[in-house]
This record gives sequence, structure tokens and C-alpha cells, in this order.
Amino acid sequence: MKLLELALESVRILKEAGEEGIKSDVLARRLDTPKRRVYDVVAVLKALGQVDTSRKFDGTTIVWIDHSKEFVPKLSFEELRLRLTQESEERKQFQVQVAELKEQLRITRSKLRRDVQAVEMANKTEFLTTQLRVRALSSNGIKRVEHSGIEVLIETHESGMVVDPSEIEVDENEALLKHLQRI
Repeated sequence: MKLLELALESVRILKEAGEEGIKSDVLARRLDTPKRRVYDVVAVLKALGQVDTSRKFDGTTIVWIDHSKEFVPKLSFEELRLRLTQESEERKQFQVQVAELKEQLRITRSKLRRDVQAVEMANKTEFLTTQLRVRALSSNGIKRVEHSGIEVLIETHESGMVVDPSEIEVDENEALLKHLQRI
């Protein structure tokens, strides 16, 4: 028997033997070949990582290593690849939508700043409240706040402010705790 035929038949017998393996002398008898020829085939298969050997007092046991457990079936691989491709495309579409929505928001904010008409009054407005909240219309916010105890000056980076005279109830206990924390 040629070495190639011997190797092919050895692989078939080793696979057949399964996880228990087969003794080298039994393999040599089944192949009807000397043990040295079996050791040549086993040495090559071991170098390729296809078999494992273990020596014991009663001889060498050869076990076929089943690498098929490490691989994903082609059909499953193709399904996963298709799903990944679809989800990647969906993600790209979402990214485009997000970019478009951000641009629409930027344009809307810009229009809102231009469309809001500044109300200039020569008269002063009095509010019957103990609180005023002031918000800058631009996203740049408030530039400076100064107070003298009687009057407050609020300056923004860009023109436009909203004044809200509605009162928010203050939790007296919380205010007292904040005051005590300052002390």
C-alpha cells in the first residue's frame, strides 16, 4: 500500500474510532502494514494538528481531533453575514437621518432667532412678583450678570431675552438646609 493510500485509510479508521481513539498496534494490524509506517503517518497528522497521541504502558493511543466543531455551518454563516449587511445598511440610513434632522434643527433655530422680533419699550414694566427668570434667546447664553442689591444688570452675547415673572414655590426646608451648608 502506498503512503498516500495508507494515510487516507488511517484517517478513515481514526475518525471511525471517535473520541476513544485506537491503539497504534491495532491500527497497524487493520492497515496490514508495519508499525513504523503507521508512525510515519501519525507523525505527519500530529504535525498538522489532526491527531493527538498518548503513551501508556500498554501502548500508544491515537485520537482523531474533530475540528468541525470549531466551524460555523456555511448556511448559518451566510445568514449571519446577510443580517450583518442589512443592519449595517440600516445604521448608515439612521446616521443620514440623524444628520438631516440635526441640520433641520440648526436651520429652525437660526430662523427662530431671526423671526423673533425684539420688543423695545421706552417704558419700564413692573411685575407683581418676587421672582424673575431671564433666558437668553441665543445658544451662546448670558455673558454677564451684575447686581447691586437693588438692581440687576443682565448682558447676553447676542440680542434677545425672555423674562418670565411666574413664581416658583421655594421649599423652606431646602432653603434652610442650603443656608446652613453655607455657614
